[in-house]
Amino acid sequence: MNYSQLLIENSYPISVTLVFLGVYFIISFKIKKSEDRTLKSIRKRDLSDAIETDSPVNDQKESLRERGITGIENRFTFIKKALPLVLISLWCITFFMPYLGKIPSVYISVIAAILSVIVGVSLRPFLENLFSGVVISFFKAVRIGDTVIMDGHYGIIEEIGLTYSVLKRWDWNRIVVPNSKLLQKEVENLTMNDHFIWAHIEFFVSPKASIAKVEELGMKVAKESKYFNKSEEPSFWVMEMQKDTIKCWLAAWADNPSEAWELRNDLRTGMIKSLQKEGVDFHHYNIDRV
Repeated sequence: MNYSQLLIENSYPISVTLVFLGVYFIISFKIKKSEDRTLKSIRKRDLSDAIETDSPVNDQKESLRERGITGIENRFTFIKKALPLVLISLWCITFFMPYLGKIPSVYISVIAAILSVIVGVSLRPFLENLFSGVVISFFKAVRIGDTVIMDGHYGIIEEIGLTYSVLKRWDWNRIVVPNSKLLQKEVENLTMNDHFIWAHIEFFVSPKASIAKVEELGMKVAKESKYFNKSEEPSFWVMEMQKDTIKCWLAAWADNPSEAWELRNDLRTGMIKSLQKEGVDFHHYNIDRV
């Protein structure tokens, strides 16, 4: 063995160790910064239920905030504790990789097969949900307090754990959702960018009805709702014309998802009463979203 080969073999462990130490400090700094930013965000957010109610629970918003803070701290504590173990495991693999050629291939095949069975079969669901929880911790696709629609369930994200999250439905029932599902499924996040909601309803009237009168009634009903945001006039559209019905939309702005829910109710109730009072025929009444 010449001097250059000896120098390479001696410097390899040191280089690997220095690289992993650098990676550890960089990732630790990023984790701390992300944790501080997430905690600051939830402390400043105006948390509200999917539907505002006079609930029997006092200070439910503060309770939600405290659970959210605890959940964030627990998730990042686990990540900070798991980081050294993960990096040490990777360091061991990298450190001993040059020496794998000296081990009989049959032993390597047996070990790889055993690890594949353990990870691929026994631990796969747990690892998928755990990894998804880590990803959710660093990205803002879903946050505690967000109003969402998922698989037909309308409510707020009440808790985000390491392996599962809790969706609190509008009726206060809880749906336990694996974290992997939050990343794989389509989730309609109503508060991802802002709280304002363009709320609309859909209804049908007879072709014999006066559309001008229907529009007049709709605009009046929307403006009379206390949940109507007056920054912009309501809108009325004729969406379809068929031989036995006319499909109409009525839409208006609301300040947040919970008030949008109430606004839609006001629009539906008001339109039914107004159309009945004015003798306007409508064939059927259909709402295509919650």
